[in-house]
Amino acid sequence: MRDVLTMSSNRFVFAVLISLFLAVVPLNNPVEMLSDTAEIQSVGASLEDYELYFDDGTSLTTKEPTGSRNESSLLESGVTFDTEELISDLTVHGKSGNEVRIFAYMKFESPEVNATADITFRLLAGNQEVDRFTETLDNPCTSGLFGNDCSWVPYQINLVVGSDGYLFGNGNRIKIEIQGDASCQGQGGPFGGGSCDVTLAYGTEVGNGYSRMEFRANALAGSQVKVHEVGDGWSETEVVEWSPTHLSDKRKMQFTVDVRDAFGRADIDSVELVLYTPNKASTVFDQEFDPKTNQLKLDNNGLVGTYEFTYDSGIAYGEYPLSLLITDVQGHVIEYVHPQGITFLEYDVYLDFPATQIPKLLVAPGQTSSIELSVLHTGSLTSDLRVEMELQQSLPSGWSDPNWDSPGGYMLSGGGSSARPMLTIQAPEDLSSLADNYQIIIEAYAYATTGADSGSQVRLVSIAVDVEKVNQFGPPRIDVYEDVEQQKQIFASDRPDLYNENLSHYIDYDKVGDFYMSINNVGFDDDSYRIRIQEIPVAWSLKFIINGTGTELTEQGIDSLTPTIGQGEKLVLKVEVYPPFERDAVDIGLVRLSVTSDSSSDEVFTTPAAWTVHRTFGIVGEVISDSDGGTLGQIGPVSPGSTVTYNVRITDSSDDAGTTNWVIKNPAALQRNIDNDPAYATWMYDITDIEGNIALVAPLTGGQYYDIEVEITIRQQVEAGIHVVYLQVAEEADGEEDPRYFDLPLTIEVDEEVVPGNLIVEQKSQAERVRAGQTVPFEYRIDNLNNVEVDVVISVKAPDGWDATLDDGEIISFTLDSFSSRDFTMQITAPEKLKSGEMVEFEMTVTPTNYQECTANLCYIQKPTFEFKTENSGVLNSIMSEIEDPEPTTLVLFFSVLALAGLGLYRRGQNKVKAQMFAAMVEPQAIDAAAEDEVDADIIEEEDEEEVLDDLDLELIDIES
Repeated sequence: MRDVLTMSSNRFVFAVLISLFLAVVPLNNPVEMLSDTAEIQSVGASLEDYELYFDDGTSLTTKEPTGSRNESSLLESGVTFDTEELISDLTVHGKSGNEVRIFAYMKFESPEVNATADITFRLLAGNQEVDRFTETLDNPCTSGLFGNDCSWVPYQINLVVGSDGYLFGNGNRIKIEIQGDASCQGQGGPFGGGSCDVTLAYGTEVGNGYSRMEFRANALAGSQVKVHEVGDGWSETEVVEWSPTHLSDKRKMQFTVDVRDAFGRADIDSVELVLYTPNKASTVFDQEFDPKTNQLKLDNNGLVGTYEFTYDSGIAYGEYPLSLLITDVQGHVIEYVHPQGITFLEYDVYLDFPATQIPKLLVAPGQTSSIELSVLHTGSLTSDLRVEMELQQSLPSGWSDPNWDSPGGYMLSGGGSSARPMLTIQAPEDLSSLADNYQIIIEAYAYATTGADSGSQVRLVSIAVDVEKVNQFGPPRIDVYEDVEQQKQIFASDRPDLYNENLSHYIDYDKVGDFYMSINNVGFDDDSYRIRIQEIPVAWSLKFIINGTGTELTEQGIDSLTPTIGQGEKLVLKVEVYPPFERDAVDIGLVRLSVTSDSSSDEVFTTPAAWTVHRTFGIVGEVISDSDGGTLGQIGPVSPGSTVTYNVRITDSSDDAGTTNWVIKNPAALQRNIDNDPAYATWMYDITDIEGNIALVAPLTGGQYYDIEVEITIRQQVEAGIHVVYLQVAEEADGEEDPRYFDLPLTIEVDEEVVPGNLIVEQKSQAERVRAGQTVPFEYRIDNLNNVEVDVVISVKAPDGWDATLDDGEIISFTLDSFSSRDFTMQITAPEKLKSGEMVEFEMTVTPTNYQECTANLCYIQKPTFEFKTENSGVLNSIMSEIEDPEPTTLVLFFSVLALAGLGLYRRGQNKVKAQMFAAMVEPQAIDAAAEDEVDADIIEEEDEEEVLDDLDLELIDIES
């Protein structure tokens, strides 16, 4: 039987003393207290002791409760406690052996001293039961006439989780269900005695303990830190070797921490990242991540944060330990020690192209070419190097040997020193066999010249150089950047598909936008270039300045002239863009330039360059991510009726110290969108902040930003193609001046959707009967329910003897815009002889010329049919029509008449024979009398036959009618 920590006394003594004492003090279970000095454990090493407390709202939490006491009855429905969803796997081990402990402070009250109660404790992983145990309670507290309060008694329940522990998977909850039954349920004591109940106390300290669950685990297992270059992702190769005297942008390190606390952000008290000097004598930095802010974000089932650090040039070489320290709310301190740490190299070199050198070796038949490189000593300040340059491979036959301007090598004294090796090569006269993708590999061998490693090779680096065949002159290669460091490229003439020229680049209305344009001479001779503005928004202006000198380019008419640029070299210009001050001027537009070789007289060599400028008024909105993996801010193609999502960052770009309320306007109500396409007002727009609340206003000071999510659901009936919807953020108007604003274009490309059966043909004219020889026109309309323009050909098939034309021709063809219609006429001509009441069918064939596929499963060709009823004109026409093409009923009637006529003739012949036989047997007088009677009888019989024929004629007339 499980242990029960309780206090029992002699029942008789208890009954006597119950009226004298308010409560009997139980022997409470001692509560384990955390040591003041936390012991640091390695991540994934030993297990730690954990407590999950029963707290408000029936939650299980790692935080020690500080609120008021809660009491819940355990009878009937009982009570369930659970954690939040675990954000990573958690293996729970027993507190002792293979059992976890549950401490529950309960009170059993009953008017009957012999009553018992069975309380069942269940441990669950989500809805999966791990273990259960039922504890039987007796010796209930029987409150007497003086209203004595019963004491809270701590019970210890042990539940089995197995010798290897139990795995609570990511996304599961740890649950504890407590439910009981008592023998005294529904009974009350005499003289107003207490009722029967079992109550659990939780949410605060009871006596000197808490209702809780105790176990061992490592909720922080899997936490780690990685080191990368800035911009690299978590899964990319780590960079653990760094150069002490590298360029400034190459000394910037990105540390990414991934904290795997299964209980989530609320369980973390602090996260600390420490880079120590060698031997941990001191620290290089000590960065703390505040778990209560957005420094740690939930990503990939972990809490992820980044820290960028630029170390000082000249830092001492050596191995620097790196540690991640995580402290949770219960005082557990877990340390993750990076397995390699950071190594700052004593010897290192960096091989690159100088800023004025294009990264290619340009060659021409029989000509001598050269290329300049830059080699930089990036190692320790105290180490000296000698660098020798070589080609990795031999050059093809006919090429000269490579010639370096310093064959003996280049001396680099201490970190930070550099040299400019120059390679010269003469190409053969025949370059027809030179591949377009031919490369040479240049290697730099670094040798130490001082210290213990003197004379040894300490470093080898290489660089690939493209070899390109060129003419004497050629179109320049143009690159455009947003920054002077030329890191944020926005245009490249040799890779135009990589950059979206319609992507906005922001310039505040009272400032100058600086862009940096690199003009690369890829011809074999020196050249100069003419720059011409081909397109610019109205009222905007440009100025071209040589970067670094401040010299403005000389203007010649509408062109700006560059100085001479050497073969294989480049010139960087600063392009100053001036937005207009007028508020009603164009805010956004394309800047398009042409750069043309000025030295070529035989042929024009021109390269275009383009990017978009966007005037702002102290507020900027930009798409930072979207639901598409393509160009940022442009989603598609998507199907009609789709929902797309943009994550937008609104930034106050002003220098204002005060707070400005920026109103986020729904695109459905923006007049600019309605003017562009009224259908945009019918789309659905949901704008929320990062917490999912409706975002209406962004209160910002200068430099602050506000992130929102814009969800757009387009209608089912929408044209294929590019749709641009504007999201406007405007300053809250005060009535004194025009509010500042920003219109962010959100681009959606809708896919073409052509559906079989979406070309609908309907008859507009009222149906009427068609008579013999008559020509009748009927009006029709065809509707294109597809979201693209469709070229249509319509033909008609008429029944035999009939004729049909479409708009006076055999076929008609035209183009239908998406969701449009067109009217046309079909004229039908009936034959000269026509039976009345017939239904004739005409079949049209509607063929979309771009979609002529027609299989058993898919057919775009439609064949609607239309029926018309005939009507004859005149009795003669009806009789002749029946004679030429009799109906089955007419044939039956005709043969019936013949049968009746034959029967009449037969009966008449029989009567004559009978009369003659009778005459031969009588006297002559009788014969005469008989003859007279025969004549009379013949007359009467002929009259009867005439009546029969007359009746038959009447029946035929009725049938014909």
